[in-house]
Amino acid sequence: MTFDWAKRHPIVATELGLTDLDGELGTPSAASRAADLAQIRAWQAGLKAIPLTRATLVERDDALLLGAQLVSMERALTVYRSDEKDYSGPARAIVDALFTQFLHLPILGEAGASKADRAKAWARIVSRMQKAPAYIVAGQQLVTQPGHLFGLVGLEQLGGSPDFLNGPLSATAKEQLTASGFATFIKARDALDATLTASAKHIKTNVARWPENYAIGRAAYDAMLRDEQLLPYTAGDIRRMGADELAHGWAEQVWLEHLARVRGTPLGAATGGGMAPSGTPIIAYYRDRIAELTAFVKQSRLITLPAWLGAVQVVETPKFLQPVQPGASINPPRIFAKETTGFYFITPPKSLAAAAKRLDLYQDFDRDRIWSTAGHEAMPGHYLQFSIARRHPDFVRKTSESGVFSEGWAYYGEEMLMQLGLYGEDLDGRLDIAQWERLRGARAIVDAELASGDWTYRRAANYFARETGSTQGQADAAVAGIALSPGDVISYTVGRFQLENLMTEYRHRLGARASMHDFHDRLLSYGSCPFAILGPELLADLGRSSASVRAAAHY
Repeated sequence: MTFDWAKRHPIVATELGLTDLDGELGTPSAASRAADLAQIRAWQAGLKAIPLTRATLVERDDALLLGAQLVSMERALTVYRSDEKDYSGPARAIVDALFTQFLHLPILGEAGASKADRAKAWARIVSRMQKAPAYIVAGQQLVTQPGHLFGLVGLEQLGGSPDFLNGPLSATAKEQLTASGFATFIKARDALDATLTASAKHIKTNVARWPENYAIGRAAYDAMLRDEQLLPYTAGDIRRMGADELAHGWAEQVWLEHLARVRGTPLGAATGGGMAPSGTPIIAYYRDRIAELTAFVKQSRLITLPAWLGAVQVVETPKFLQPVQPGASINPPRIFAKETTGFYFITPPKSLAAAAKRLDLYQDFDRDRIWSTAGHEAMPGHYLQFSIARRHPDFVRKTSESGVFSEGWAYYGEEMLMQLGLYGEDLDGRLDIAQWERLRGARAIVDAELASGDWTYRRAANYFARETGSTQGQADAAVAGIALSPGDVISYTVGRFQLENLMTEYRHRLGARASMHDFHDRLLSYGSCPFAILGPELLADLGRSSASVRAAAHY
């Protein structure tokens, strides 16, 4: 299923690290869409026909995971239908894929890379660029119900694409290609540029009259939680979780503001390890903070760090991604690729002082905020967790990517690092965690209300700005992203809740033999799976040592 789908959709292959298809593109059409749906349903029938009466718990869970994945793929075409609503989608998919290929260009001498490997990678980039205009136009012809918010967000993202195509990509191509090869590259790039420009022009001309069509309805939202994310919750449950989290975040902030007044110190860089440097030195500053986090994880015996673990490379977020990634984010190693490097994207503040003055949530202006964000994204968060998950010998677990598990783990880690003493007596790190708790709670509420259609975009954006302290512009952008990806942002709130419930049950069962280190080692040994899968398996394996569980997972 995985490899067949990658052949049908070579951009998916690039995301997975199946580089042999990096020069290919499919041809979007009504016929190929219908064929995709027929194939998905054939896989569903095949899965249903597999007898499971004598299956093990793991085998039954694998079938459950595959079933959830197939339901998600089917509903993408029958319920959510973003390919029929998002006019910018085909163009953005091309730019995203090219950026991924650019990030993973072979570096001579590293991992045995040769000039031939580099030449092959460039040939695939050029080949994909040559095919891109036809792909984009064909994909746009499927957009029969273009949406207003889809158009606005897509237009902003397309606006940053030339910065990447005509900047780093072209500069590197000029450096590494022959004169004739570079000429071929420029011809393909210019044709793609023209198509992107035409796409943006079409959106600008028409977006004002496109309707809002992002809401999926409460019944579809509840079905998504149940069937795709394997969650035992409804939209009402999500809203209540978010409200509880939001209230606690506000209480934490009030306590910290009081403590700062008692101490006579302002909150911010003055109580958080000092300001980060401006300009280019901030990249090295981030690297050093990640190294400190790694040392703290080892010193605290938080979890076993495998000897094979790679490294994290800090890079500036490209402009075409900044509208949807205002804060830091990480691209972990791809599932099937050889690389072990994770790319940690940051958007340096235009003014560190201004960001510190307003305690900007999305700007890591001091040491404590960089620790907090990098703890979530890099160590011990996403980079470590995904690096372990991709080595799992069970193919279903290897390819499973539960956002509820991965975000739950990373979010749980933020407060855990504080409780273990990372920040010492500093107040600023604790304040940042409280602010992000408010934001996660507000996100969960907004997600449920927008997807169900109960709130308008404007009501949600105004609410988000008030409850999180975001600027109105930041709130507008955040809510737009939430509206277009229902069910995504709840993963932080729901994931941490389920993780902590599982840890509680683990502690009850093992009593004095329980330890945080043992629990964490076990937790990351089952792949990136929903807790409905992972929890029962972890508890069933408590009779085995965590070392044997890790070994079975190639962790």
